Amino acid sequence: MDTKAAPAHTDLYSIQRRSYRRRIATGDDGTQEVVRVDGVNLGIAAQTDRGLVVTSIRRADTLAARELNAEIRRLATRAREGKASPSDVSSGTFTLNNYSVFGVDGSAAIINYPESAILGLGRILDRPWVVDGQLAVRKVTELTLAFDHRVCDGGTAGGFLRFVADAMEDPGAILADL
Repeated sequence: MDTKAAPAHTDLYSIQRRSYRRRIATGDDGTQEVVRVDGVNLGIAAQTDRGLVVTSIRRADTLAARELNAEIRRLATRAREGKASPSDVSSGTFTLNNYSVFGVDGSAAIINYPESAILGLGRILDRPWVVDGQLAVRKVTELTLAFDHRVCDGGTAGGFLRFVADAMEDPGAILADL
């Protein structure tokens, strides 16, 4: 029997998948509550002539990488052409924002209500970095995570951010465990 523990990033992946399946719902009377949704509805921020539009990929957690890529491109095109439907822009649970396309290293991401969180990615740049006591040039980026504490706590959010960093540093290891 193999008693080797699962890699920590595998556990963090399952945690983040559960945490970002929730969002805030507002009732007709103005009351708010945390509700669970089926799967992760991934919001993708797209810059348009009319400003930033966040479209949502429903059940992004069930898509293969190629399917996810195709859906991102399809929804970004709809948004840029002004053809995004109300359902395209209203079902997100978590947004991904790549602000590096504007030449920005970092930003204070703002949660797209009623979503539970937003992850912003800055430019990937060569920077001096200490590795094993030696100065080396490494690719470095800034990640910004803003999350609603009513939906998840700081430990879960920090674990998710660690998962993303691990995935960026060693994508092969993450993919092998999924």
